[in-house]
Amino acid sequence: MPELGCPMREIEPANAGAHWAAQAHERPPQVWEEWASDLAVALLPAGRRWDAVAMSSLRMQAVAEVLGQDLAQVPVLTDLTVDRAYVFVPAGTAETWSEPDTTPIGADYWLVASKPGGRQVPAGTWLQAPDLITRLADPAVLRAALKRTTENL
Repeated sequence: MPELGCPMREIEPANAGAHWAAQAHERPPQVWEEWASDLAVALLPAGRRWDAVAMSSLRMQAVAEVLGQDLAQVPVLTDLTVDRAYVFVPAGTAETWSEPDTTPIGADYWLVASKPGGRQVPAGTWLQAPDLITRLADPAVLRAALKRTTENL
């Protein structure tokens, strides 16, 4: 198992996204154990290092077209079993989020996720995995994109 808690500069670039995702958990080694299991998914807690905004996959496609480069390096997770996409935003965003046709995912919620850079499972597939240069979506920019896409859906 990779060493946890080491600075990002010491992490292999291929595993940087997995380390980023695991660090959201109170016990990062548990995440690595879950990824190594037969299910190949882990539960990641929202509200600690990030929140997420859930929307339909179709809506996510429209938002991605509007945002273009503003969405670069922003993790986007999908659950293909229920046609949902999750855009990662700063922790605390869920507390004030109220955009129609979206669901805020914050404290006390968990997301099912495959290991970034590893085998992807339909219930937790990374559309855009975290990596060495991961950033969170700007909530104001995401809101504006959602409002623009509402007109087109």
